[in-house]
Amino acid sequence: MEPSPSRRLFRGSELPRLLMLGTVMVVGWGLVWRFANQRLQPAEPVARAEPKPEPVVHDRADEFETVTDRTPMSFRDNAAYAYLLAKARKLTPVELAAQSRRDILLTHLWERPELYRGVPIHLLGTARRVLRFESKLSKTGWLYEAWIVTPDVPKFPYSCVFEEAPEGFPLGADVSERVVFNGYFLKIMKYQAGDVARGAPVLVGQLGWEPHAAPPGGAAPAAESNRLLYWSLVVLGVMFLISMGRWVFQLSRFLSSPRSTVIPASHPAEDIVPGELDAWVNSLVSPEEEEPERDAT
Repeated sequence: MEPSPSRRLFRGSELPRLLMLGTVMVVGWGLVWRFANQRLQPAEPVARAEPKPEPVVHDRADEFETVTDRTPMSFRDNAAYAYLLAKARKLTPVELAAQSRRDILLTHLWERPELYRGVPIHLLGTARRVLRFESKLSKTGWLYEAWIVTPDVPKFPYSCVFEEAPEGFPLGADVSERVVFNGYFLKIMKYQAGDVARGAPVLVGQLGWEPHAAPPGGAAPAAESNRLLYWSLVVLGVMFLISMGRWVFQLSRFLSSPRSTVIPASHPAEDIVPGELDAWVNSLVSPEEEEPERDAT
């Protein structure tokens, strides 16, 4: 007894289809898990014009009297440096962020730096270079310096100094991390970039960072990517359900109907009885050949 070929569980491309469905299911659930666990970044508030904007009041502390803009950092800046470190240390990140202004850009600091001395400023940008060095001005004995670029002037970085770095924050000369920095403006520092002398605003404050954060300016692309991922998952889900339903229907029909078998009536033999051979030959005679015999009789 042999099973009928038409009653096999997998016919033709059924097995490859089942394997494809399994692959789609694994990949689809992986994408669903990633989409469900994705941490969305809060939208950055935009500075807007007001009828009576809050005036910018620079710090008139005596420590700033020896600060000179467009010069390298020197011992003449240490008093103001330590003053701003202590000032930032007294506040929590939330308190400092609430005080920081979002309407001051690099253009303001570059043109009239003396008007913004000691003013807390909010930055949202990308850290490109992060250094750590020993300093007696810090209570921890260490200071961090992050060179941060912002979307408005990506070629001109800020030099941002802070005492404590978030756990896991990468260090090095070539990094790319989305960060938030709230700090007090100290001065325009002169530094050497290759063979060219440049200037960078120096801020002293606190840095915020989350692992695997999206780069600034990427909110719209991220939302577009989320929509594309969502509809891709919907299409994959519909295709999976249709294919799985079709396969389950065929499987249920196979299991519910009785299996047929082919039983040969007789087994072929090498020897043929003469009478059976004559009967088989007579059965092959066409009706046209029989009619003349009938007419002769």
